[in-house]
Amino acid sequence: MSNIITGIDIGSSQIKIVVAGKKKGALAQVLSVVKQPSSGFHKGVVVDPEEATRVLRDIVLDLQNFSKKAAQNVFVNVNSEYVKVRNSRGISAVARADREIQQDDVDRVIQASQAIKLQPNYMVVHNITREFFVDDVGDIQDPIGMTGNRLEVSTLVVEAFAPQMNSLLKTLERVGMRVSGLVFNPLAAAHSVLSKKQKDLGVLMIDFGFDTTSFVVYEENKISHAKSIPVGMRHITNDIAVGLRVAFDSAERIKLTYGNAMSKDVNRKDVIQLSEFDPLNRGEVSKRFVAEIIEVRLAEILELVNNELKVLGRSVQIPAGIVITGGGTKLPGITDLVKQELKFHTQIGFPNLEPFEIMNPTYKELLDDPEFATALGLVRIETGEKHVLPDGTWGSVKNFFKNFVP
Repeated sequence: MSNIITGIDIGSSQIKIVVAGKKKGALAQVLSVVKQPSSGFHKGVVVDPEEATRVLRDIVLDLQNFSKKAAQNVFVNVNSEYVKVRNSRGISAVARADREIQQDDVDRVIQASQAIKLQPNYMVVHNITREFFVDDVGDIQDPIGMTGNRLEVSTLVVEAFAPQMNSLLKTLERVGMRVSGLVFNPLAAAHSVLSKKQKDLGVLMIDFGFDTTSFVVYEENKISHAKSIPVGMRHITNDIAVGLRVAFDSAERIKLTYGNAMSKDVNRKDVIQLSEFDPLNRGEVSKRFVAEIIEVRLAEILELVNNELKVLGRSVQIPAGIVITGGGTKLPGITDLVKQELKFHTQIGFPNLEPFEIMNPTYKELLDDPEFATALGLVRIETGEKHVLPDGTWGSVKNFFKNFVP
């Protein structure tokens, strides 16, 4: 199988991997799917290089046992509160005497949009083309062949804290992975779960992760805003552990077994026997109380998302409503709570498996799950549909090492 692509979603709790191969003119074939516990990462960054190296080295050995090529074309998610998004604009005169816009005009104006002053120690991960303007007329997706005197482009620049990217890339390279691209987490997840119609109408996608909650807003098929917030499902578990005075592992199992995001839907008389999770604990607790802990923290997370949306300075237009994805969506009642707090129709976003040939039923079952949205999105970006994320939207690893790595 030629053209093997590997997408690796590195989370704080789990690492999800999808390996796919594509033959010319054929569907991408899923060759391997892996999910295993993560360690050494926290809130999207390497916090323990030695432990992260150990975990990733085991992954590489498994990939190489499957195929020597599986670790040689890797796309990795970037997910940190220190990823920043801002608008940019480039302007250029049309070069040809007959005023017909050619590819070199497009390349030149996109390059002009990249001439921005970066924050100290930051690097550009994406420069996403939103729309072109020809002589002040906008909403143009492809200006090649049109005539005009002046070409402009509106782009969305995604910047990441360079030392964190440096550490991540060095760790991946150290274990034998060849990184071909970095993709901001919500963009990868959106590529997997959102339809073109939803993006055209306007949609908010929220990815509920273990340590972070990330989101992206599309309006008229253009990205308006994206962000990663350093609060996730782990914080709910922490709250339960503190509230019930139980160990973190016990709190996590209580959350997964009896958790609910809508406390009003839980009977006050229903109780949890804590001995079910800790034989030495003979107490009991109301299921409603656990749900109230969960609801308060989730409402806080959604308030943070809503506050971030206010940076747009206007009312967000999302007729397609809200799509939620990620492992956190498995919590009962979360769809209703998001609808209640953000006042938009809400649905769970599952990865679109149609572009893939999946022969192994176990792989299909694993992938048909919101927690695989990012990993599958990373693979889909490279196996086709690059028009969604135009050329130059993921960082050049070669240039990164030239500019940042000693």
